[in-house]
Amino acid sequence: MQRHGPRRQDPHHRRPAAWLALVLCLVFGAACQQEFDVPDFSQLELSELTAIALDAPLSTAADHDWPGWRGHNASGVSKCGNLATEWDNQEGFRWRRDLEGEGNSSPVVWGDAVLLTTDIDGELFVDCFSLADGTPRWRARAGSTVGPTHVKNGYAAASVTTDGQRVFAFFGGTGMFCFDLASGEEIWRTDLGELEHYWGTASSPVLFEDLVIQMCDNVRESFIVGLDKESGEEMWRTPRPSHGSWSTPVFVTLERDGKKYVEMVVNGTGTNHSGGGEVLAYDPLFGHPLWSVRGTRDIACPTAIVHEGRIISTTGRRGPIISIEPGGFGDVTDSHVQWRLPRGGPYVPTGLAIDGRLYLVDDSGTMSCYKTASGERVWRQRLGGAFTASLVAGDGKIYATSEEGDVFVVAQGDEFQLLATNSFNQRCLATPAIASDSLLFRTESQLYCIAPLQLAASEPVATEMP
Repeated sequence: MQRHGPRRQDPHHRRPAAWLALVLCLVFGAACQQEFDVPDFSQLELSELTAIALDAPLSTAADHDWPGWRGHNASGVSKCGNLATEWDNQEGFRWRRDLEGEGNSSPVVWGDAVLLTTDIDGELFVDCFSLADGTPRWRARAGSTVGPTHVKNGYAAASVTTDGQRVFAFFGGTGMFCFDLASGEEIWRTDLGELEHYWGTASSPVLFEDLVIQMCDNVRESFIVGLDKESGEEMWRTPRPSHGSWSTPVFVTLERDGKKYVEMVVNGTGTNHSGGGEVLAYDPLFGHPLWSVRGTRDIACPTAIVHEGRIISTTGRRGPIISIEPGGFGDVTDSHVQWRLPRGGPYVPTGLAIDGRLYLVDDSGTMSCYKTASGERVWRQRLGGAFTASLVAGDGKIYATSEEGDVFVVAQGDEFQLLATNSFNQRCLATPAIASDSLLFRTESQLYCIAPLQLAASEPVATEMP
């Protein structure tokens, strides 16, 4: 791991446990500074000594916000109620807006701001719209596209994240950008170096304390990096033993001896050997590795699922489903894997977990429900179509969006119940968002805001940005 520059030393900004972590990192400095092909845990102490004690929530976002990729901690689950069940592309929506360019990033919402990234003829932008009526608020240019990508990925694939003041956008080799949420004015940009994969990049940035953290998996020399969110200064960089993963990091909170700790988990690594990849956990404040679990399938696209203190990993075309107890140290494959199913995991879509149940949809349109405690399958049902978008849920409903633009609304529970099927009749690869009483869907050419109280048809609004 490489550390760049001293951290700010405001006594109100850093907590005592964080300083303990710093001391420990200095004590075991040789382990922290080395380059590695595989994570080296040999000189680190137990993860509880290097984890971060919390006295504040992970995010200040309200329940009705959707502050990053798949909302709160990438869970895909909203606490909002009164969500729509039925609509179509001609009626039943609050507003719809024609979109310029191309992009598969998901909507992100904070207050009245809806944020998307887009690629318009090789130029990259962040667009901001009003949640109330879809009115454009601002457009911020980031730069030009760089390197190759995949037709189902694109150059505007990563979703932004926001803390309510700043918007953080990652565009692969073009860099990481920070914009003012109110005005769209650029605050800083950081070049993370040459980033290239023949399928492009798609991992979204995440926030932890004063850091914006970005996973950067490449064909070679992959890494994960922490930047100061106020200045863009690189605070740490940790090499990853991976040649390609498109997952977004998530956080899991542990409690020991009355104290809370946080670990950052990345679901899977791309590999060049038959042994498969691994789930890796990191200290989010300083970036050093904490533990790993072997057995993921190569090409890790889904994000790890955090539920009731456990981590659930799914990778590969009908690959393994693995339930992991966090909090270990080193290679914990033999000690912290709670259960493992050899097949059933989706290749691209991320599932979700609610009330002790895990819901997955695979790329060929089969939806399944499992018990999170044991991995026992509760039901399995064919929906139909191909799927790239991940699941989201709220108000007792699960929304599964196919590439053909069909949205299957399924009731949460131990019996499969299809409540409705709604069709946009447009290609849809982006995962929807949930904010307040609204569902936000990005299709190939339009952004829809679906709300249950809006019954009359709405006309498309102009595409000009201010």
